[in-house]
Amino acid sequence: MSSYLALLSFAVLGFALEMHLVFVNVIIGATVLTVVTRYLAYLHRDLGLESVARDMFRLMVVTELFGGVWGTILTVFMAGLFPSMTAIFTKVYFYPIAIALVGILVSIPLIAIYWHLWGRVNPRTHSLIGIPLAISVLLVPVGFRYLFAGLDYPQYTMTNPLTAFSNPVYPPLIAHTLIGAMDIGAFVTASVLATRRNMNIEGMRIALGTGLALLVPQAIAGAYYFTVLEKYDPYIVSNIAGPLLGYDPGTALFYPAFYAAIALTIALGVTAIYAFYTVMRGRVVRPAVISTGVLAEAILVLMEYVNDGSRYPYLFLSGSSGIPITQLLNTLIPLPLIAMYTMLLSTLVFTAIFTVTLYYAIIRRFLPEE
Repeated sequence: MSSYLALLSFAVLGFALEMHLVFVNVIIGATVLTVVTRYLAYLHRDLGLESVARDMFRLMVVTELFGGVWGTILTVFMAGLFPSMTAIFTKVYFYPIAIALVGILVSIPLIAIYWHLWGRVNPRTHSLIGIPLAISVLLVPVGFRYLFAGLDYPQYTMTNPLTAFSNPVYPPLIAHTLIGAMDIGAFVTASVLATRRNMNIEGMRIALGTGLALLVPQAIAGAYYFTVLEKYDPYIVSNIAGPLLGYDPGTALFYPAFYAAIALTIALGVTAIYAFYTVMRGRVVRPAVISTGVLAEAILVLMEYVNDGSRYPYLFLSGSSGIPITQLLNTLIPLPLIAMYTMLLSTLVFTAIFTVTLYYAIIRRFLPEE
């Protein structure tokens, strides 16, 4: 029973994490694109480009709302289901968490200031305000992503919190995360812009071009992360690489998803090249452009599933073993199975509601046709 309860708890937490990251990556990418596009509009005094920057910012604000909701759900699930893990995070990894919280606290008022002052202050001043906004948004993954490095290689920082950010798994992980987030955000932004009747080709050119330019660095960062995991986390690598690369995985639940994600990445590259080529020639192939955002998010979901799920039945890893999930479950307030089923079902229902709401928020309301 405890093993089954652990699996359900792990699945519920993982699903909430996946949904949170679907939005967070768009937030990061759309924010950076907004700031860069706004600055280019100021340099060239291009009102059309400034309109594109506004649309990018609207997309970021909407996804920020949904991402924040899923972040709250994720936090509640983690604290309720795995209080011991939450306690370890807050004590041992206090400094990374503090950096992420500073990013959240600074970014929220800056988002309001950036939008409210748009058109009310000098364009140069407004463009400069975008710099701390982008930095504060980037601080959030810079801090929180360290927790995943701590799960992968906890013994490196368990003795002294002052050694934060010295975990060897962290540099390739955060590089992979930030490049990937901006890549996904760029493709999703292009997809959303392509849904409009009055399409701005320049905006799609910027978004698609950014996404394409980041595909190769993202692949390099991914390969770097894989080689580091191979050294410090052979258990994860064995499960995600599978027999095709000569490993002996403990389960077949993950390596098919890993290779499926690689295949989708190739498909994304081909589709993005075609979409970008047609846009450069002044023609927009809507299905191709929209497909880039869908493929980018699908790759994210698969890769995150592989990266996080492949540690099961452990949470904190140490080489080829680790601390089992069953040892970190909430034992003070044991949850009955009916509570877990209700939690999982309600999460799926809310996901459906959020999906419909997100569609109307982005397509029907916050990106009005001109």
